Amino acid sequence: MSAESILYSEPTAAERRLLRALAALWSARSPDWAEQVQVRRMSDGGMGSLLLRLPESVEGPRQFRERVAELRFTDADGVEVLASLNVDQHLVPLELDVWKTDFSRLVHVPDNLEATRL
Repeated sequence: MSAESILYSEPTAAERRLLRALAALWSARSPDWAEQVQVRRMSDGGMGSLLLRLPESVEGPRQFRERVAELRFTDADGVEVLASLNVDQHLVPLELDVWKTDFSRLVHVPDNLEATRL
């Protein structure tokens, strides 16, 4: 087991729900990747951003290529949240970027994200 693999873990149920919703919005790839992804929390003040790793992720440096899906929802504290799925130079999911408009910690990912598509 490599040192890098120790840093990644299975997503929580709420994280997986958010990743599934974004995967469903990305038409260029089958949404099955959301079931195989491993995550590593990013230092974002608790807003919920994640680095993503899939079995086919290329070893070595990965670079942001583009945002392929995004959705908006209201957190339990009433603050708007924008969640974006970004891919790397190989079009492999790279990160889940979560931004709360007041930069506070994410409280709750809603159960129904389908109605919140942009």
